[in-house]
Amino acid sequence: MRRQDRMVTDIDEIKGILNSTRIIHLGLMDGDYPYVVPLHFGYEFTDEALYIYVHGHYEGKKFSLIQANPHVFIEIDGSDEALVSGGDIPCKYSSVYSSVMGRGEATYLEAIDEKSHGLQVLMKHQTSREFTFTEAMVNSVGVVQIKIVDYTAKRRRQLEQDTIMPPLTK
Repeated sequence: MRRQDRMVTDIDEIKGILNSTRIIHLGLMDGDYPYVVPLHFGYEFTDEALYIYVHGHYEGKKFSLIQANPHVFIEIDGSDEALVSGGDIPCKYSSVYSSVMGRGEATYLEAIDEKSHGLQVLMKHQTSREFTFTEAMVNSVGVVQIKIVDYTAKRRRQLEQDTIMPPLTK
């Protein structure tokens, strides 16, 4: 990472970034070109390893691509994004942001208990609630577990002197 001053290594701060958003961008290989899809996700740390869970229809492009090549890339933007004004000097503009990016190995889950666990983690992250899943519910979707094998987290905080630009409106 080029900007070591923005690297985040504290696990609680990384969890804070992950907890601040509900969308992950999942990068897959589709022949010679990458394929990136935004998805709802859930996560957990088990024995200090980060696991991401996503779901969708058990047939389709993302599941076919994962089965063909389980090596994936994730990118998650924290919800703290804001444009910092540079005034009349374009090169002085910056952003407040946080992100987590990493490489992982995706596994299409087959066992009911594993799929149910993945769905529970996903729904807990998305809604802060726990749910009961019937076997029919679990069987109606595909669930993918991604073991993140290498990741980095980065943050640029708002500084006292920063002037934040208003959000875009149409």
